[in-house]
Amino acid sequence: MNVPLTLTIINNHKKRTKMKGIMKIHQLTASIAAVLLSASLFSCSSDDFLGKAETNTDGISFGVSTENGASTRANNSADGYTAARYTLRADNSADTLCVRAVVTDGIGNSVNKPATRAAMQTSMYDKFKVVAAVKENGNVGTQYYMNDVATKTGTNWVPAHTYYWPGSNRQLRFLAWAPTDASFQSVPNNPNATKLQYTTPAEAKNQRDIVAAATDFIDSPTNNGTCTPVSLNFKHLCTAVIIKTGATMTEGTIKSVSLKGIKNSGTYDMVNSAWTLNNSTADFTISPNKETTSTTPNGTDLNAGESTFMLLPQTLGADSKLEVVFHDNISGKDRILSASLNGAEWPIGKTVTYRLSITPEYELKFTSEPKVQDAHYVIYPITIKADKLGSKGWKLTSNDTKNVTFVENFANDDIKRLVDNGYWLKDYCGKSEITSKSNGDIKVYVFIKENISNADRDIKLTLAPVDYPDATPETFSFKQYCPAWNNGIGVERKQETDYPWGFNWDSNMKITYSMPKGFWMGIWHALFTIFGDTKYVTQEGYAWAGTWKVTVDFSKVPKLTTATSTTDGLTNTWEIYNFEGISEAETIMNQLKSWGGVPDKTLPTNPTEFAAAACAKKNPFGVKIKSDQGQNLYIPTLAKEDMVWYLPAQDEAPNMKDDLFNLSGNYWTSTAITDPGTTSYKYTSSGAVSPEDRNSVIHVRAVRKK
Repeated sequence: MNVPLTLTIINNHKKRTKMKGIMKIHQLTASIAAVLLSASLFSCSSDDFLGKAETNTDGISFGVSTENGASTRANNSADGYTAARYTLRADNSADTLCVRAVVTDGIGNSVNKPATRAAMQTSMYDKFKVVAAVKENGNVGTQYYMNDVATKTGTNWVPAHTYYWPGSNRQLRFLAWAPTDASFQSVPNNPNATKLQYTTPAEAKNQRDIVAAATDFIDSPTNNGTCTPVSLNFKHLCTAVIIKTGATMTEGTIKSVSLKGIKNSGTYDMVNSAWTLNNSTADFTISPNKETTSTTPNGTDLNAGESTFMLLPQTLGADSKLEVVFHDNISGKDRILSASLNGAEWPIGKTVTYRLSITPEYELKFTSEPKVQDAHYVIYPITIKADKLGSKGWKLTSNDTKNVTFVENFANDDIKRLVDNGYWLKDYCGKSEITSKSNGDIKVYVFIKENISNADRDIKLTLAPVDYPDATPETFSFKQYCPAWNNGIGVERKQETDYPWGFNWDSNMKITYSMPKGFWMGIWHALFTIFGDTKYVTQEGYAWAGTWKVTVDFSKVPKLTTATSTTDGLTNTWEIYNFEGISEAETIMNQLKSWGGVPDKTLPTNPTEFAAAACAKKNPFGVKIKSDQGQNLYIPTLAKEDMVWYLPAQDEAPNMKDDLFNLSGNYWTSTAITDPGTTSYKYTSSGAVSPEDRNSVIHVRAVRKK
């Protein structure tokens, strides 16, 4: 027959001797239970169990352990792992403050080293509040069995009053929290209550390292009639936030550091080990007035001890930010630097350290606006602004080292001129990473290989100052389309410049360059040694007399008799592009201009820009160097195996379908009509194919085979 709870309580206080006699009758049963319990929940042999069993304890007592101890993360360094990086900037200057957020396990200044202020314990608090609810036959009592303060006595924590276990058919659930003087708005006040309500004090010195522990409903842990201490595993409920200096500092004073827009109130469910935060926010500020120099040690504390923030764990919201007021000794001005902390994680029971690196004033950014790029081989010039960087300059990288390379400075002006004219030079496309000490407005050429997959390619460029590794890099993100695939034919996506088909030039397509007087005869000789077999280039006069003239007459290009296939646009494009050296006309004209040649007129259209040539330039080119009389001419060359993008033939044109960028109007095919040699076939987006005058300027889209 069960003993009523009320009688048990009376016996606890008035009939101790008799009770001990009764307990001796059940000694064997209690011993068996104690063995089972001590082997599992109540073991005193745990390495981090701070309270060992005392053989002379005959009432309820507690042994204490703590969670959130030393780090076990595999990639942790000695000071934790870097969770995020931020760059703080002032609104009215280029001053920069770089922030590295470091997360370490446990509450303290560094791994395995708790802080020493009173509110952050090197071990457990000497006192904690503890309540116990009793369950009998599955029913929770309406009153607490225990509501007391436990104080450290020896190696255990013992309640102010003596409590015995209320019978083998009854179970107890313990809830405990500390410190006892923390400013909780509410604590559990009945056996079914399990929550602590807490608001973070405004002053860091008043913020406490609050801890809590909870058990399930458990049976009596007796051992030969003697109570084994109940194991309470306390959890740190806050996040410690520490501010330190970083690796790079400059002359000045860190006047204040503020965490703004931080949630400051909520309830903690001890049984479920979970916070529910309110929407209220507050700002928390420290004012270290810490002078800094270039020799300030990395990791100098700015809010150690009582200035350490003890804040509620949370994911920071959109309005949260870190703000630093820094007095710059060079300018003599106070700078307010800030960065958003939106999305940052403050884990429960861990320490977040913000390491501040005040860098010398500099400017480094992308000044181009990102633009989507097409699927073929792409040359993408972008601009960078750099100023007041350190001695090592800046570094530019990408997330795709196989397909993205950079060039700032080309081998010579001739190579640069070819690239500026749209030739993707595979031998001069740079490296996947460049480092430069250039200042000012800088032009960088981004070479991107074709994207022939079935998905768009996301490209991210990263720009960082080499001297300041803690600085948050600048980023430049853009997309490269994949082709629109239809029946094994892929079509480029962007509708670019319209072109004539070409090869129907009259006498108006003739231009004469007057070369400078005294021009070196070796260059004259080199030009005609290199291009002497080109039928449409002639010369007259003498360089020494100032009468040397070079004429490029496109009307003398022979009649095109090839490129008649209706099914093979690749072969058509190859034949058109290489017909009678016409592909070198652009190189010749640009070379004459670079040597100082003055044209006699502007051509009505540029005959070097025709439909097949526009498609050919979407491929990678080599460079052939022709030399004579000490002069080098750099000629772009397209190997047949490298020509993969081409102008589609008549029967291939219907595969130019694009759901994203619908075709509209007329498009050139590569299929020529040789009689009389003035027309070629066009494709209309409605599906029709018909002849069109070669001088007509209409749409062009390049394609490639799968």
